[in-house]
Amino acid sequence: MNSDRLMKPAKTFSNKNKQAGAAVLYTCTALLLAVMTTFNSATWAQTPPIEPSLPYTVKASDKLIRLSRDMLVSPQAWADVAKYNQLKNPDVIAVGQKIDIPLRFLKSKAASGKVISTEGDVSSSGSALQPGTAIVDGSQLKTGANSSAVIELGDGSRIKILPNSLAQVVSNRDYVLRDASASGSTNWFSGLMRLSAGTLEALAAKNTKRATPLQIETPTSVVGVRGTSFRVAYDDPASKSARTEVIEGQVRADNPAQGNGADLPMGTGAVVKPLEKDIKVVTLLPAPDLAGLPTDILKPQGSWPMPNLVGATGYRVQVSGDDKFDKILRDLKVTTPSADLADLPKGNWYARVRGIDAVGLEGFDSIKLIAVKDGEWRVSYSSISLAGGKALLSWTSVQSSGQAVVSSSYTAVLAQDAALAKTLTTSPSLDGKQQLDLGDLNPGTYYLRLASSDGSRSEIYQFNLPANWGKSVFNIMSALHVIK
Repeated sequence: MNSDRLMKPAKTFSNKNKQAGAAVLYTCTALLLAVMTTFNSATWAQTPPIEPSLPYTVKASDKLIRLSRDMLVSPQAWADVAKYNQLKNPDVIAVGQKIDIPLRFLKSKAASGKVISTEGDVSSSGSALQPGTAIVDGSQLKTGANSSAVIELGDGSRIKILPNSLAQVVSNRDYVLRDASASGSTNWFSGLMRLSAGTLEALAAKNTKRATPLQIETPTSVVGVRGTSFRVAYDDPASKSARTEVIEGQVRADNPAQGNGADLPMGTGAVVKPLEKDIKVVTLLPAPDLAGLPTDILKPQGSWPMPNLVGATGYRVQVSGDDKFDKILRDLKVTTPSADLADLPKGNWYARVRGIDAVGLEGFDSIKLIAVKDGEWRVSYSSISLAGGKALLSWTSVQSSGQAVVSSSYTAVLAQDAALAKTLTTSPSLDGKQQLDLGDLNPGTYYLRLASSDGSRSEIYQFNLPANWGKSVFNIMSALHVIK
């Protein structure tokens, strides 16, 4: 048989045979793909999902039973650890072998935590919260208006809970892992806070062994850090968005609904929106210049002008009795030219201000010591008119700055002598009205003391009613004259 005869069948191959061959090839390919798919599925099924774990390196003195007894929740948990690490022989460990132990199999204990300070209305599960109270897993913390609290977690991290916030300590635990010594062990901390409403400021402890990053979770975001200073807010329920601002270090902000996240370095922030996949990292506004703002805030208006900061659409103003702002008693979002601090008690306070940009992110802080005082007011205009047979006094008050006193509460005493010994009438409260019914007065000289209701400011004035009062004279302009 020669080569020509060998090649001939190939040249005369029928279409029917060609179709049969193609079918065989297709079947073989399909079987191969099925085998590969089955193999990959089996391999994937045998690969455990990634979860929080701690690495451990086997030492010469280690025995399997001792490791299980010292570190695991039960000796039986070793089988799951071996499966997680895909050990060929779960009954054998070798020196230098590295094993990842999921946290759920590691022994843990409650880490110490406590309330550092409270200001105003701070409660836990409906009961008032006091400094020194222990913080345990599941503790719920609520702050009312003009109220705040600071708690310390087991690793030394401090969480400030700002006014009108609701937060929960989900996890505050230490996981135990054997160390290099024969009998020693090391604690690895895991902390998780859940913010349901309001704002938290976190100062994560540094140089801490962490089983997991310190995390703050909102309904729409998860922020994890290992040592930094940052803010997390969930204060816009309508959009269900959460914002994060990094003051120091770096954090990771994740959007669980979209399976996406972003790293936020120092000086940046992001708004996490549950319906948007992309997380835009934005540079925070710089600290505003407060040098030109007045130090004194005068009552009763109590208005404090805001600085000029390029890019700011508003400002966050917070007032505290301490320079660390552990006790925040006022937390205002200001979108007007000035902040209203009229309800602040008199005294010295620390105020910090930061700009708010167009997307709602808040920038770096500036701090200024301010003094809240009663404004030095005086009567700038006054008149007495006769109405229904009675003398009606009207006046306008201004502060030393020249600003009008829009509203204030006064007391008044009318007398016939400068010492106010011969009292005619007393008005205990005028409730912001700058008007007083003097009654049926005859011509003569009278004395009137006007004072703020708290007694911090008082002035005595003199006025005269002429002999023809009520006959040809029915109105007197600039009636009050201060007695020096």
